[in-house]
Amino acid sequence: MQHVIFASYGNDSVALIQWAYEQGLKDVHVAYSDTGWAAGFWESRVQIAEQWVRELGFTPHRISSEGMEALVKRKKAWPRGGGKRFQFCTGALKVEPAFRWLAEHDPDCEAICLVGIRREESSERTDAPEWIEESPNHGGRSLYAPLVRHTERMRNALIDKTPLPVLPYRSKECSPCVNARQQEIKHLEERRIAEIERIETDAGTNSKGNPRVMYSPARHGGAVGIRAVVEHAKGSSDDLFPVSVCSSGWCGR
Repeated sequence: MQHVIFASYGNDSVALIQWAYEQGLKDVHVAYSDTGWAAGFWESRVQIAEQWVRELGFTPHRISSEGMEALVKRKKAWPRGGGKRFQFCTGALKVEPAFRWLAEHDPDCEAICLVGIRREESSERTDAPEWIEESPNHGGRSLYAPLVRHTERMRNALIDKTPLPVLPYRSKECSPCVNARQQEIKHLEERRIAEIERIETDAGTNSKGNPRVMYSPARHGGAVGIRAVVEHAKGSSDDLFPVSVCSSGWCGR
């Protein structure tokens, strides 16, 4: 394989796929990381995107992972937001599975990896490089981010040429994200709330006797457990983080 696009099928990665098509890139493989934690409706978007990818002459792939519930059980803890070392979900559900997938499908490290990162999207990506000759997160393969200088308008112009609409929110491949803003949390569906509540209950307590819950009570007004966090979000206008960030830099948003 010559080119591998890592896509969440959010806005930036859809724009990247269209860009690659317009540039005439050959032997393009589009890899989607199945985190097992996507929003319920996201699967339909992924299916539409994969069909479109095939119509472009590209090859879609899905990279499986252990999923959030299994990860919480294995770690005996929920990942925490903020992009620090306790945000281990990114590595476990996206980076490590993708690394193994690359090793299997491109053992000679000849492929160029592409991601849809844009400098405009967040302060954390202001200095994102366009080219890395040997990316350690991609097994020493070259990493290309051709949309780093694209504005939102330029990106949307690419998306408008695809069968997928421009989304008013970030990718929902992981939902809710550990970095979820209050606006997202307060609109969680009952099905997802119940699922998180069940995982929290099964996780029990830590060595200090504190319940193992998805969101830190200290960052959510003392709310313990997902239902309390949702209720707190409904009455709060403060966001946990200024920008919702997945720290991997594998897909763009």
